[in-house]
Amino acid sequence: MSGLSSGGEAAVLTPLTTSAYISLHTADPTDTGVNEVAGGSYARQGPVSFTSTGNNPTVAANSTAIIFPVASAGWGTIAYFGLWSAASGGTFRGSAALSSSRAVNSGDQVQFAGSALTLTAN
Repeated sequence: MSGLSSGGEAAVLTPLTTSAYISLHTADPTDTGVNEVAGGSYARQGPVSFTSTGNNPTVAANSTAIIFPVASAGWGTIAYFGLWSAASGGTFRGSAALSSSRAVNSGDQVQFAGSALTLTAN
């Protein structure tokens, strides 16, 4: 056997996605959560629930839509989302690149439909 079992994958994803707060990033957040958007009415959203499906690989996806506040100033070009343990501060749990980046200008509102944000354990 190489890699995690189906149970191992679920055991890894469940604590990462339980009571998660979603952040937006203009560049790779690395292991620390850097490059998070700031200002312009930006706020992390959550707690967001995730549902895990499949196995080998197990995929966790947001269970409901995620709607950020309307930007009151430009947020830059969003390329990643992150997972945190709290609405501010907290522990950075991980990130994933968006399938396409998007410039967020004043007056824009970022929204993700249910199942749009996914994390894969394999």
